[in-house]
Amino acid sequence: MATRHDRKVSILDVMGPVMVGPSSSHTAGTARLGRVAREILDEDPVEVRFILHPPLAATYRGHGSDFALVGGSIGLNVDDPRIPEAIRIAEQMGVEIVFTEEDLGDVHPNTVRIEIRGKSREAEITGSSIGGGVIEVFNLNGFQTRFKGDSPTLLLFYRDRPGMISEVTRIIAEEGINIASLYCSRKQRGKDAFMQIDVDSPLGHEALARICAVGDVAEAKYLDRIP
Repeated sequence: MATRHDRKVSILDVMGPVMVGPSSSHTAGTARLGRVAREILDEDPVEVRFILHPPLAATYRGHGSDFALVGGSIGLNVDDPRIPEAIRIAEQMGVEIVFTEEDLGDVHPNTVRIEIRGKSREAEITGSSIGGGVIEVFNLNGFQTRFKGDSPTLLLFYRDRPGMISEVTRIIAEEGINIASLYCSRKQRGKDAFMQIDVDSPLGHEALARICAVGDVAEAKYLDRIP
């Protein structure tokens, strides 16, 4: 591992079933950001790079953001009692962990870019822990997004063309599922595009398969609420 932090964790670092660590802004939220990256990758990571905005970089070790980020990125829930041992667990899994600092612009102080790589896939998210375990992911694999992880969500990568939104939303409607919100972004007209659809109830495997089969869909990923 490129970066390793060995330290004892006291009972004060474990704060009951809601979160692990001394601060919800720095542990519960950052663990959920790490978990989002892991869910997007959709396989065990072999390398994770955490690029921290300067205010977060100044406090991340003292507040437990280091083990929280790593814990989420290897698939641990925010209330998992193993969170304080996440860096050691990642090392045992053979995951390379790197922490660096970079000015990420006009963003929330607790913002991090996570670059995660598995054996066959890679993903990148940028998001903020804004307090109380609440997160806001505003960039996903290079696309602008508005992902909070607090509801079932369909993430769709596709080629921009007329009719795509109606085809996908029709499938969801035929499943009797209500759409709570929909957000789209694209890098260029007629090129790569991204769609985020938050729904009120879980999306079944059959519906997801139908969406994957829609022409010009590159990848469709369904995420339940991020724990």
